[in-house]
Amino acid sequence: MSKFKKIQEIRIEIDKIDSQIIDLISARKDLVTNVVKFKEKNQIIDQKRIDEILKRLDVEAKKKNVSRKLVKDIWSTMINSFIAYEEEIFEESRNKKTD
Repeated sequence: MSKFKKIQEIRIEIDKIDSQIIDLISARKDLVTNVVKFKEKNQIIDQKRIDEILKRLDVEAKKKNVSRKLVKDIWSTMINSFIAYEEEIFEESRNKKTD
């Protein structure tokens, strides 16, 4: 039997998880901001690393009985978004050096 009696109770829990996810994305963004300092432009897209991440997460999803397609889709979108972010801050940091 479900511990929830109303849809609103579930939505409150979803909102709490969403907030935690935002905190984790923020922490990941901070790490990405630091790692880009060690990269050259041609190193921003590291397909080997991307493949490793997706493979590791596929195994985790399978272990935890989470849709592997869902995990792949979410992380692929997130990785692509972080690549765009890296490219943006890479260019900004290089422009500051030439100013």
